[in-house]
Amino acid sequence: MKNFREEQINSTTDHCINQYWEKDVKVDDVNITFYYWMRKEGCKGFTGEERIMKVVGVKDGKKRMVRSVWTINLGEGHCIKNIISKFK
Repeated sequence: MKNFREEQINSTTDHCINQYWEKDVKVDDVNITFYYWMRKEGCKGFTGEERIMKVVGVKDGKKRMVRSVWTINLGEGHCIKNIISKFK
């Protein structure tokens, strides 16, 4: 994983800190980056679950992306299959 960062969301009423990070994998010559986020413990809306925001695959300089909520909710394995199929 790389690029861990925290971001304070400015609000006049609710304290909220989100964590964002990226995870890189390589499958079938495709470099795939998962972009994750999770609300920090103790903040409004905290569920303890990490969420994928988007998935980007790059092969031979060509980029393909997944932002479909339905696809992303099926997890990393399904997202990898989806990205790989976009390069065929």
